[in-house]
Amino acid sequence: MCPPETSDKHTRRQPQVISLEGHSIGSSEAFGNLTIWRTYSFAPEWFRDAKEEASRPGPNARRREIVMAACAAESYLLEWVRDSVLQRDFRSVENYFPPSDRRGILDKWKEVPKKLNREGLIPNAPDLGSATWVEFRRLVEFRNGLIHASSSRPDTDKLPTASIPYPSKSDLDGLEAGWATRAVFHLIVELNTAAATRTPAWLTMD
Repeated sequence: MCPPETSDKHTRRQPQVISLEGHSIGSSEAFGNLTIWRTYSFAPEWFRDAKEEASRPGPNARRREIVMAACAAESYLLEWVRDSVLQRDFRSVENYFPPSDRRGILDKWKEVPKKLNREGLIPNAPDLGSATWVEFRRLVEFRNGLIHASSSRPDTDKLPTASIPYPSKSDLDGLEAGWATRAVFHLIVELNTAAATRTPAWLTMD
């Protein structure tokens, strides 16, 4: 005997939540109204740009590499939380990155993994006393000096530390090509290792 038919008005539907990432569309069933989210990941492109600059000589290449590597690190942290930790629970992203957030990149990298760890979403936060963190701090200080024009200050003998150009032209001249990119490479690897998440395939130093 066939089961009785159920009318549409008594059938509970499960609308789809559809996310758009780049040029692909992935969908999964969930309760609630139909919601379309659009996302894009910029970290791979910033990191690729930094690697391209790392292949070039000279202080101007170092200047661009520093800025692009720092952008890769900042973009990656949000994109990692969004996709790897929250598993695309997009509404929860603002719990870690509120729209009014004015924290600097160092504070975000310190505080967000610790919060995720406290909430039981990752097993460990990265070690902030490591050599990797020291290099990342230096990278961010160089980036800040370039972006906020500290590097353009006039220089002379016996200036107070706060008035000295940073990074100076001689600082940039002395940097090894690839230093900034490697600093971010190791930062991301150590984050994923501590959090037991997968290091992205695009993160290479080849």
